[in-house]
Amino acid sequence: MRSLYASPLSRLLNLFLIAVAALLIAACGDSPTATPLPPTATFPPPTPTTAPTSTIAPSATPTTQATSTPTALPAADRAFVPVLCYHHIRDWEAADTEDDRAYIVPPAKLEEELKWLKDNGYTSVSAQQVYDYEINGLPLPPKPIMLSFDDNDDNQWTSARPLLDKYGFRGVFFIMTVTIDKENYMTSDQIKQLDKEGHDIEPHTWDHHMVTGYTTEADWQQQIVEPKKTLEDLLGHPTPFFAYPFGVYDANAAQKLETYGYRGAFRLAEVMDDTVKPKYALKRYIANGYWTLDQFVTVITGGWE
Repeated sequence: MRSLYASPLSRLLNLFLIAVAALLIAACGDSPTATPLPPTATFPPPTPTTAPTSTIAPSATPTTQATSTPTALPAADRAFVPVLCYHHIRDWEAADTEDDRAYIVPPAKLEEELKWLKDNGYTSVSAQQVYDYEINGLPLPPKPIMLSFDDNDDNQWTSARPLLDKYGFRGVFFIMTVTIDKENYMTSDQIKQLDKEGHDIEPHTWDHHMVTGYTTEADWQQQIVEPKKTLEDLLGHPTPFFAYPFGVYDANAAQKLETYGYRGAFRLAEVMDDTVKPKYALKRYIANGYWTLDQFVTVITGGWE
């Protein structure tokens, strides 16, 4: 029968093996768990330095940026907008009467006025912009002013246009069509050039007869319908605004303008018929050749309202 006790050598060997196993087990249990590196597949690829050559279109249709509609101002909140009406832009001559000179603004005076407007932050606006503000309450640029010129005298081309350009303004030119290409008046090419440069071109009758004096349909056709067609054929776009000769109008004339497709019309300061729709009675002021600069400032800031 074998002894229950191992020999000393065997015992030493067993102790050695147990010690080695214990060391291995301890080493495995105490070592820290390594932090794994993130997989390289999750990093975004570098931004290419050249545009991709693929012609495959994106599957999603890109959305366009929405444009916000301006909020209309209530009528009670709409401020005064100065609308001036110039005629002749030339120096006074000995033959000019005292009354004539009220309608003749020397170029030096016009420049003084335009310089003041520029220095004080005014922006010229079109007939459409004035209409949109007065009738629909759409906002205008800060300190708006409409600079209009009646009857297409050639000095509006030779004297007013360069000054408007110099100070960064655009005018509204109301054209009496019988005079186009006539001596002392603007040519059709000059009117087209004004239009290309961003000035506003609109009708002012055929030969400046007062609208309250038309008695036949032929009168309306000649004075109201044909001038609009003449300008639209010349310019290639609508001319929907009208200026009454002498600023005089009545309810019948306003109704006729609406019938013949005019969007709005400008009168002078005097009110003749307050039953007329406001869009056919937009107000202008004669730019007076006698004004001092202080008087000019009073008018455009609403002091004569």
